[in-house]
Amino acid sequence: MLEHHASQAEGLLRLASQNGPRMLAVVNHGDEHAELPLLWQLCLALVGFGYAVTVLDATTQESEANPGLADLLENAHWHDNASRDTSAWMVIPAETGIQNLCALYSQKSLRQLGHLFPQEGVVILYCKVEWMIPLIAYTGIEPLLAVSQSRTSLITSYLALKRLLIAGKLKPTIVNMIQDQSHALRVLDQQTFRNLSDCAKKFLDQDVKALSIVEQLDGEHQNDDIQSLALRLMENALPLDNGNTLPTLNSHVPHFRQVDHFAGSH
Repeated sequence: MLEHHASQAEGLLRLASQNGPRMLAVVNHGDEHAELPLLWQLCLALVGFGYAVTVLDATTQESEANPGLADLLENAHWHDNASRDTSAWMVIPAETGIQNLCALYSQKSLRQLGHLFPQEGVVILYCKVEWMIPLIAYTGIEPLLAVSQSRTSLITSYLALKRLLIAGKLKPTIVNMIQDQSHALRVLDQQTFRNLSDCAKKFLDQDVKALSIVEQLDGEHQNDDIQSLALRLMENALPLDNGNTLPTLNSHVPHFRQVDHFAGSH
């Protein structure tokens, strides 16, 4: 278990002195049964720390009825009547917008995002590895790679892990999402988790961080491991340029959905 109580105050004090939105990353490798619960719990923890959280969901395409990142990047269709609820977070369709940023193949393209989101906000990039690498390779950011007990999840997560390590020079944190705490399934989950870590060591000669987290069934109780993980991720988060040439999301935004869970968002 991470040393949550020992590091929380120190971490918050250090982060409080920093300005500008920061980016975290969660890998989409096709296992939404693991990825979405992790994303949901991470958002809960960050909102609990007082951050305005925006998820750039590159698994969902922007549309006229459901505008997203592409519309923001084009600086079009602004509305003045949107407001932020500090108890919620925002999920923005981002498939086209992320692909457009990837086409520039430059980390400088991310500077545009700093103009669009709250200064003290957190932007979570949720996308495929092939779209993640052009944007955050070599940055030192620590992507989260969620794994469940299924054999398919092990295969797809290993392929994603290999690309992150080799092409992106990024060392992710593998998160084993435990959906059932019964003894049999817990043993199976841990074995899958060890298999992925072992594969990284055996075939890629890489030691990667590993963590097991129990999926929360409700938002009433905060998970200490998730809170400590969130703080650790924020310490290595990618700062985004937040110049003053564009309005921020607090004042002028397209009409995006505010949500307090991920049910029905995909």
